[in-house]
Amino acid sequence: MKKIYIKDLKIGDSIFGESFAIKSYVRKASRNNRPYIDVELTDKTGSAKGKVWSDNFSNCEEVKEGDIVEVNATVDEFSGPQLNITNLKKITDFNIEDFQQTSSFDVEKMWREVSDTIENIKNPHLKKLLKNIFDSETTNLFKYSPAAYRVHHAYIGGLLEHTWEMLKMAGALKSHFPKINMDLVYSGIILHDLGKTKEYVANTTIEITDVGKLLGHIYLGSEWIKSKAPEEMPEDLLNEILHIVLAHHGEKEFGSPVFPMTTEAIAVHALDSASSKMNMAYMNINESLGTDKYTPYVSYLKTELYRSPYLDEQLNEDIPF
Repeated sequence: MKKIYIKDLKIGDSIFGESFAIKSYVRKASRNNRPYIDVELTDKTGSAKGKVWSDNFSNCEEVKEGDIVEVNATVDEFSGPQLNITNLKKITDFNIEDFQQTSSFDVEKMWREVSDTIENIKNPHLKKLLKNIFDSETTNLFKYSPAAYRVHHAYIGGLLEHTWEMLKMAGALKSHFPKINMDLVYSGIILHDLGKTKEYVANTTIEITDVGKLLGHIYLGSEWIKSKAPEEMPEDLLNEILHIVLAHHGEKEFGSPVFPMTTEAIAVHALDSASSKMNMAYMNINESLGTDKYTPYVSYLKTELYRSPYLDEQLNEDIPF
């Protein structure tokens, strides 16, 4: 039975026979040509980087991503906390719920609010498009899919949480931009990452599917939307919603084939960026392994992050100013 979770680990700790999931497992060599294995371990509370040095290869079984393993290790300091793994073996007797990270928010509550948004769409073509897509099977996939492999909202329910956050943030747009088409904004938010339900699958860890690797969620989502569009839907309106999906990454270098060219597409891109970056920052500051004043460098945010000096148990309304 699992006793210690990643959130409990501190620099200087030693662990013996504790179980984790393998998120990544890559053989490498140091600058002086010393071989090692770069490992990322996860459980339901987070992830931690680790290394197996060549001195311990004989004590460590060959494993792959998604395997559950027992490890002996010490938690050392190396550009942030890192597990120095001395023994590693695959196990088959485990409780999968110990290793599956899930949204901290109530999935059914979030979905009710997304569903209410769909019901309140005034444009009949957009509402019918959304209804055509969200049958019971797709709804279930959408509720429990991750939003990413590792970057943001990378846990069960993460896609729904990300969408729900964006919808909440979008509510402020209407009063400031009275001519913005909120039906398009809300529909674009709900549909922009639809393809991720086919791009990722959550088992012991999040995995990228073959179709996800080959085609990507932007293409998958766009084709899905086209296939479910009502026959009577005006072509210009369909093109606008497809444009939002195609442009939501904002830059061609980040995977979008076109730049955002409408107010609604720019809004969805901005909200997508805000939700994903806030999630990355919050997870790295509050839920990643380590207690230093600054986090290790976060490549996607291009910076270290300053940890709050306030006590962990204090919520925002309790923090003194």
